[in-house]
Amino acid sequence: MISSRVKACMMAGSLCFLLKSLWVLLGLVTEIGGSRLKPVLSGPSEAYVRSEVQFECAVPGWSSPLSYELRKDAGELIAAENKVKVSFSLQVTEGSEGKYYCRLTAGGQTSNTIHFHAVIPVVGASLTSVPAPPIVYEGQRLVLRCLVRKGTHLSFIWYHNKQEVNSSSELYSLSRDTLTVDVASEVHAGIYSCTAQNQMTINPRFSSSRNHHIIVKKHISAPTLSFTVFSNGSSLTANISCGSVRGSPPVTFSVLLDGLELDVKRVDSLESWFILPVSVGVDMGAARCKVQTDTQQLLSDPVQLHVVPVGGAVRVVVSYLHDAGGMVAAARLKCVPDKGTFPTFSWRLNHSSLPPEGDTHAVTHHGQILILTDISAGFYRCHVRDSFNHSSVWMESKDIFIQKTDLPATPVEVIALVFCGFLSIVIIGGSVFMFWSIERENHTCTHHCHQDVIQSEMIAMDVPIADASSEPQPVEMKTVIMEFEA
Repeated sequence: MISSRVKACMMAGSLCFLLKSLWVLLGLVTEIGGSRLKPVLSGPSEAYVRSEVQFECAVPGWSSPLSYELRKDAGELIAAENKVKVSFSLQVTEGSEGKYYCRLTAGGQTSNTIHFHAVIPVVGASLTSVPAPPIVYEGQRLVLRCLVRKGTHLSFIWYHNKQEVNSSSELYSLSRDTLTVDVASEVHAGIYSCTAQNQMTINPRFSSSRNHHIIVKKHISAPTLSFTVFSNGSSLTANISCGSVRGSPPVTFSVLLDGLELDVKRVDSLESWFILPVSVGVDMGAARCKVQTDTQQLLSDPVQLHVVPVGGAVRVVVSYLHDAGGMVAAARLKCVPDKGTFPTFSWRLNHSSLPPEGDTHAVTHHGQILILTDISAGFYRCHVRDSFNHSSVWMESKDIFIQKTDLPATPVEVIALVFCGFLSIVIIGGSVFMFWSIERENHTCTHHCHQDVIQSEMIAMDVPIADASSEPQPVEMKTVIMEFEA
């Protein structure tokens, strides 16, 4: 009886152990094939080509060996290994770039994905420009590009005159390896360079270009023409000057006479000179300058190439200069001949020559104007003759007496006050006259109306009453409008 119970208990224990083992086995299968065995892949996201990297794959908290596969992109098998924690070594090539993940062979559960970049070290940065060579005119477009011989995953830094170009600057437009200037100006001229670098968290590599000199040329301004003459023995020669105020040389100047081009010069400045023979009193024609660059061609205003000798009467025009208190401070004398293209002047005081410079006077405008800063009373006159003919006769003006006066000049404020007073008197007088005229007319109208009433009453006494059907006659009224000019 007892033995049968023992046997039954032993059989029950065996059954319990079997059930427990079966439960453990089922749990293991569930963990391996179920969602709880999720592998995790760790490793770098970037590395240089020809370097070696390690990827590790494991199931967190799992201590038994498992079969792992390292795969890439659409499922390309890279390596497989059976361990608790697997480490895969990878020799980086240009083809190593892609998305990596690991997978459990049993159950096919996959890990997270690592996007791996195979970085080629940057080498050989250089700078190119459009246009080339890098010479632009104001307002033109400039494009600079930073090129590299090798290198991937790059970023670029730009420098202008050794200062880093800010990406938010309104002077430039930056887009990866390109710097653009839409409208070039003088501020864009200078030295440019670029630096290319690998976008690496650790150990980034750099490559810098050589300096690039950008020239921004100014547009040439319209030329002006002037000329002087000098005697060359028996003949007379005109020295014609052609020049522009602004622009960037070199430029080409040419001189035209009545539309015919006579001479051409290319110079590294903004001015050029031409020599032409002329004759006194002979109109040689209309001379013009032409200036030309790669992008422009401009003409000066015409100037008659006509040398007129000094002649006619000579007069002196005097004006006085006043200080802030209205006192005479200086006198200005200008010598004016009736004609003459190239006159030269001299001045005399009381028949004695005045030097060009002195303590109390100064000569300007090639001697034509004499400024007396300390007026010495006396008789002044000017002499004039042709500057190119030293043997010509001096022509003289009449003597003009100059003296310093202490009478102050009439201030502008006084003139304005007098004018305003006169204007006020005119306005008041006009108003009084208009009022008097209106009152007089009203008085006249009242007197006539009173006489008309008396006459009407006298007529009514002698004349029978008119027919009641007759209508009264209209009375004509005259309106008088009077205008006064202030």
